Amino acid sequence: MKIDNSVNDKKNDKRVSCSKHILKLLKKANQPLNYPDFGDNFSYGSLRNVMSKLVTRGKVIKLPKEYPTRFILPLWAHRPEYYFVQRRNKKGRVGRFDFLSYLESLSWESVLGVHDLRLCFMVYQLHWFKDGWTFCKRSRSYSRRFVLSYPVSVQCFDTGTVMVSIKCSSRPFSLDLDGLIALTHLLGEVRESLHAACVPDPDSWLVVQWHLNRDSEKLQGGGVDMYLTFRDFFLDSAQFYYKSQLGKVRSEVSQNPKRSIRDLFESILSRDVNPKKGDF
Repeated sequence: MKIDNSVNDKKNDKRVSCSKHILKLLKKANQPLNYPDFGDNFSYGSLRNVMSKLVTRGKVIKLPKEYPTRFILPLWAHRPEYYFVQRRNKKGRVGRFDFLSYLESLSWESVLGVHDLRLCFMVYQLHWFKDGWTFCKRSRSYSRRFVLSYPVSVQCFDTGTVMVSIKCSSRPFSLDLDGLIALTHLLGEVRESLHAACVPDPDSWLVVQWHLNRDSEKLQGGGVDMYLTFRDFFLDSAQFYYKSQLGKVRSEVSQNPKRSIRDLFESILSRDVNPKKGDF
């Protein structure tokens, strides 16, 4: 009995032609495309299945953190606009843009700094609140502002999370040993002000967000209001803007490290000895 393979052959031909169709349109467009850009020659399900295979084989790279999803050809990965894309083992891999090196590469004489930090830690004994705390029913949290060597706001949630916010844009901490000592001293002040033995050592507090910065020399006669920003696909971003309070142009990087403050500073201070790109 002869088996009719015509149906399977048609399916295989369609699968092959779909992949050729995808690659042809990407090459012709010479820019990222999402599913609607491939037209209606093939169903969304077919496009998605074939695209998945192309990505797995390294013939197409999926741009991360995008909706709707866009795709590029691997040979475009060297382009400046796709600096965040790295390829390993025939698969699309994503790398962070090394924002710290970007700041270090600037010829400005000022040292690197860090400001507007948000740190968090966990406690499970929130009965230590006394006078001075304000309860917010909506967020189910207590908050209080402390005037220490820097103004600090503390917010305690009923989940056990404590958030410490340090607004210091005009007085950033230097990104060196002196800055680490000053910041450690401030966090020690915060811990003492909370008057609670359950608060862990500040060295272990996680940095939820911080802004790294480098400032130009002070501009004579002021500057022009401006604000330029770009970001990578891990929600890290960089900005250029005129800081009117200081009369300087600031280059600033916003990041969400989610690492302990000591771990971050040690990594930065040791970069000259053991440089590792992509850590920040």
